[in-house]
Amino acid sequence: MFENLALNSLTVRYGRHVLLNNLCGSFSRGQINLVVGRAGSGKSTLLRVLAGFHKEYDGSIEADGVTFVPSGNISLAFQNPEALFFNGTVEDEVGYALKMRRMGRDEIEPIARSWLQKWGLDPEKCWHSHPLELSGGEKRRLALAACTIFMPPVVLFDEPLAGLDAKGQRALAELLAGMSSEHIVIVVTHEPEILLEQRGTLLYLHSEGCRWFKPAEFLRNSLIDRNFFPLPEWYHSAVGQFAQSSDLPPIKADEVFRYVKKRERMHADKL
Repeated sequence: MFENLALNSLTVRYGRHVLLNNLCGSFSRGQINLVVGRAGSGKSTLLRVLAGFHKEYDGSIEADGVTFVPSGNISLAFQNPEALFFNGTVEDEVGYALKMRRMGRDEIEPIARSWLQKWGLDPEKCWHSHPLELSGGEKRRLALAACTIFMPPVVLFDEPLAGLDAKGQRALAELLAGMSSEHIVIVVTHEPEILLEQRGTLLYLHSEGCRWFKPAEFLRNSLIDRNFFPLPEWYHSAVGQFAQSSDLPPIKADEVFRYVKKRERMHADKL
């Protein structure tokens, strides 16, 4: 189990082209680590480097101060991972990674059933089903369960919320938050507001390099400058007037409602 994964002057190249330039900073366990940026900023490239698929870079990656070698200690869930199903049953799909680690079937089954339940799937109902028979949200949960069942210390997700409805996104966000207590969870997303928690960290990639933010700081920059990063219009309308505040609420309707009411009471008390 790692506590942090550090990028030390990481510059990623493809031939003569610099894809990412001089990234410094670290991702930590105990929080959701987000990576955001406009299309082409290098978000997915960074995941491929961390996973060991792209090796053309300078600088270093360290886990708890030691050079990080991505071998059996990391998992990468690509965007729409359910498109990669290749087993005929849910049982075989979720247990495949354990089978490749030479675990016996009797040993795999209780672990796989428990892991499916962790991801919100009932093994009694789907164990012998073909993965493609599941609903859209269930397919995504199965795919992510299959990617993470061997419980690597570092787990990478590329746009895991894409294609899910609001309910599915909220449920997945809760699962990722739960995983972060025992894993370094790094998520590339175009929708950071769904995963942006007070304990999180956000890496913003742009043409000049990168910048690290705490959630409130990222929200403040986005409220002050709409070109910085697009936030939901309703959030701008509700809390835009408090943009300079140090305690901005997350982009959740109930918390925004309580925050605005609290600010209104504070203002009334001053009159």
